[in-house]
Amino acid sequence: MSIPQSYLKGLQMLTKGNNHEPQTIDDIIFGNSESKLRIQDIVTGAEEIPYCGKSAILLYGVFGTGKTTLANLLPHTIEKSKTGCELAWEQELIACQQGFNGPQVMGFIDSILSKSSLNASGLHYFVIDEVDNLTKLAQQSLKSAFNTTRAIFILTTNNVSQLDKGMLDRCILIEMNAAAPNAYLEIARSIAIETGEQLSDEELLPTIKGANGSLRNLFHNVARLARRKAQEINGVF
Repeated sequence: MSIPQSYLKGLQMLTKGNNHEPQTIDDIIFGNSESKLRIQDIVTGAEEIPYCGKSAILLYGVFGTGKTTLANLLPHTIEKSKTGCELAWEQELIACQQGFNGPQVMGFIDSILSKSSLNASGLHYFVIDEVDNLTKLAQQSLKSAFNTTRAIFILTTNNVSQLDKGMLDRCILIEMNAAAPNAYLEIARSIAIETGEQLSDEELLPTIKGANGSLRNLFHNVARLARRKAQEINGVF
């Protein structure tokens, strides 16, 4: 018995990875309207940043909801909105490892801030991923860095309760948790179509709910569901 093409496509999708990663902020699925509005305010300049001691944006929530993706999209979008120009100096990424200390982080930040930015806004952009991995002393050290008007810091965390309160006070907080299952139907349908299988919304919604807002899990779970349906239809096991 030959293996159906829809089955092979499902295997290929799981092997190659997710082709549905957001390319712009408009592609981000927010868990609530307030989070979306806060990002829109920042991007449009309705909420100025850096301003009044706040130069950081904290994206917090469960795994897989697009925090790191959004963090990497924001510098380009903010700079374009502020100046009409593209970034001339890309954002600096600090991927926090467990136990990073203050001197390590602050030494790197200070070395960047000591240079003039080539961006039209004059701003430097930092993405600090999984900031909760920093030691408590390192988090406290960041408070002084956030006092600058020469940079915007974009932080992500899955564990907001583990962050220093003084550091949080210098951030604009954006919750990034799961949206209602219906919000993911369009992307789930697209994933299913790529496998060549027709899946109804009734079939997709339990799988979407099980992903709990994780786009990584959504991609794999829908592809798996489509593959298993192809197996049942074609008798491939």
